[in-house]
Amino acid sequence: MDPIDKEFITEVYSLVVQIEELIKKYEYEDKVMSAIVIGLMQIKDDVEEGDEVQLQSVFSYNLDGRVELEVIKELMDTQYEDPDDDIDTLLGDLGISLN
Repeated sequence: MDPIDKEFITEVYSLVVQIEELIKKYEYEDKVMSAIVIGLMQIKDDVEEGDEVQLQSVFSYNLDGRVELEVIKELMDTQYEDPDDDIDTLLGDLGISLN
């Protein structure tokens, strides 16, 4: 990993830690559902087929079990399929309300 990539991934990690600390500061561990995955792709030229990309990643989850994981995944799938869809519609389809 070159120095600028290392600096970038280090700063990303720092920001993720700040988000985690903010959740704890407000004691919102039971109120916040979050899944953060950020990866920096590094393409390799001298490897065998199927191994061309290495991913340096930072991740953080604040989920209370498999059900919340599935809700987050479904929300991400739905948003990915239709990025212009209204957030209220997306959440309503998942049984979640912003009210």
